[in-house]
Amino acid sequence: MGSLQQYIDLYAAQRDTLAAGSCPALNARREAALLQLREKGLPTLRDEDYKYTDAEAAFAPDYGLNLRRTVPATDPYRTYRCAVPNMSTQLYFVVNDVPMPPAAGQPSLPGGACVMSLKQAATDLPEVLESCYHRAAATDGDGVTALNTLLAQDGLLVYLPAGVVLPHPVQIVNVAAAGADLMMNRRLLIVAERGAQGAILCCDHADGKHATLSTQVVEIYAAEEARLDLYAVEETQATHTAFNNLYVDQAAHSRVTYHGITLTNGLTRNRLTFRLAGQGAEMVARGVAVADGEERVDNSLLVDHAAPACTSNLLYKYVLDGHSVGAFAGKVLVREGAQKSLSEQTNANLCASADARAFSQPMLEIYADDVKCNHGSTIGKLDEMALFYMRQRGIDEREARLLLQHAFVNDVLRHIEPERLRDRLAHLVEQRFRGELSACRGCRMCASHRQ
Repeated sequence: MGSLQQYIDLYAAQRDTLAAGSCPALNARREAALLQLREKGLPTLRDEDYKYTDAEAAFAPDYGLNLRRTVPATDPYRTYRCAVPNMSTQLYFVVNDVPMPPAAGQPSLPGGACVMSLKQAATDLPEVLESCYHRAAATDGDGVTALNTLLAQDGLLVYLPAGVVLPHPVQIVNVAAAGADLMMNRRLLIVAERGAQGAILCCDHADGKHATLSTQVVEIYAAEEARLDLYAVEETQATHTAFNNLYVDQAAHSRVTYHGITLTNGLTRNRLTFRLAGQGAEMVARGVAVADGEERVDNSLLVDHAAPACTSNLLYKYVLDGHSVGAFAGKVLVREGAQKSLSEQTNANLCASADARAFSQPMLEIYADDVKCNHGSTIGKLDEMALFYMRQRGIDEREARLLLQHAFVNDVLRHIEPERLRDRLAHLVEQRFRGELSACRGCRMCASHRQ
């Protein structure tokens, strides 16, 4: 069992406390998660899907948990002024793993759309919660998801009724701020009914005062013709370890886009699973990782073409410096009968130092004969000829390197559709390359940082 036993013992001792701080829909899934953990345990380096990240070692420390749901003494809406300059958002905070009430005076979302805690949803939208919570996440037997399901006590629901179009993005700010080493277990459930459209921006931050470990399970259900854009931006610290598992279930002619940007971190492991279950569904996943020092970024993706005429596009780019490690594994599965599938997969890695390491594993598994699927992977250094050409024209070496690195990741950034978010992220990436974004200090997404 290794590091898992402490969590099994914790659950046995604190079962009633966990249940009291949660709701029936979450409590009903705990015993099945416990059984799975006892049978399979946590992932190890021997598991193909986790061969680049030692999950057992990450979960071995004795972290505390906020089982009694203590809320912060300060108001996060005042402490962290998180707002992308000149871009309106509906702002919500999760401090450690406790969802905070919305700020006073924040307007309601249109057409019955809402953002609420899962505990509140158990009362206000019980049918949505019961039918969707841990449905997609239960399909793959992942040990980190099982541990999160065993211990999570609350989370957020983003609900978009049929036909609703959000005028502004929903922004969810996850803050890790603790007085001792802490483990937090977050859930996010996003349900978009037929024809609904919306954008969601998730920002992850950590104050770095203590070691923190977060597990997060996100489930997205996109009904027929729904449109969802999800942006995930990480600005944590070297003391933070993050395991994020995303599950997306798409119906016919739906479209889901995902952009994941890692700016500063410690150890980050993102596992994304897309199931294209309805004809004509489309997904796009793009990512940028900038790492140096001892940082590690591991992105693992599975795209399941389970219906005909679906489209998938994956593009991930890493810039690695110092002793950092970047890993990418992307698998596109085209099932029998999923004819007319289209898939494009690219991973490119730029090692800016001799000690940086990149691992790349793009894969195709195809059981249909009328498809167009391809993949590509590159690992290399800065183009010395381009660098020489720029220096010959009076650009100093440091600035030339910055320009080449920024151009390298711009293939991802230029696809971000809210112009103001794209501009802000491009600015933050430039700051990161200049060494001016070495650590998270509150929310770097906004022009004004923590007071």
